[in-house]
Amino acid sequence: MFPNGDTLVVATRCERFQDGTHELNATTYGTNGEVVRQFLLGDGIEHAQIDPSGNIWVGYFDEGVFGNYGWGHSNDRFGAAGLSCFNDKGEKLWDFQPPAGCDSISDCYALNVSRDGTWVCYYTDLPLVRIDSKWNPRAWRTETSGGRELAVHGKHILHFGGYGEQRTSCRLLRLDEEAAQFVSQVTLLLPSEVDLSKSVIGRDDKLHVFFNDSCYIFSAAFLS
Repeated sequence: MFPNGDTLVVATRCERFQDGTHELNATTYGTNGEVVRQFLLGDGIEHAQIDPSGNIWVGYFDEGVFGNYGWGHSNDRFGAAGLSCFNDKGEKLWDFQPPAGCDSISDCYALNVSRDGTWVCYYTDLPLVRIDSKWNPRAWRTETSGGRELAVHGKHILHFGGYGEQRTSCRLLRLDEEAAQFVSQVTLLLPSEVDLSKSVIGRDDKLHVFFNDSCYIFSAAFLS
């Protein structure tokens, strides 16, 4: 949702055709349900969130970064940086540049647009990176196994997901000067029928678990 109540709907994939034209994969709807505008946010979108200023943050998975669906040799491939910020009209404002000592983004695993900055965790080194209001990134090392969602409260992080058997695990991390230190495993208490491998979204200090018509919310604030 934009601050004015408009709604943004984004499609993950977007094709670029041989003549250079392309599909538009982002649509803004007004509060009356009518289309306000359509624009391009690029192919291979893993995450999209809107900050309090109405800017759109987009994280891309590997096919968006390296190119597919006709974007492989395009100089205007939107996802090449792995993380970008756009204004509400779809005009690009900023591309991610890795902080010193970190690799570029090959796959944006996790994105959280929180009140104190934008957080990402990405492949290959899996650092936790915070981008402040002046677009400055700061990184912390992790020992995680590819978590897909984050909830952030102060120096504490709920980091959900991982590889293989860890795909539904959740860990509490605490930030020090250089690293995100493991504190403990966290169990998300849910009804037995809830499938945690489906829809989990991290936003600000909360993890939101969606299952059928229900939503369960877990706050990092209660663990810090």
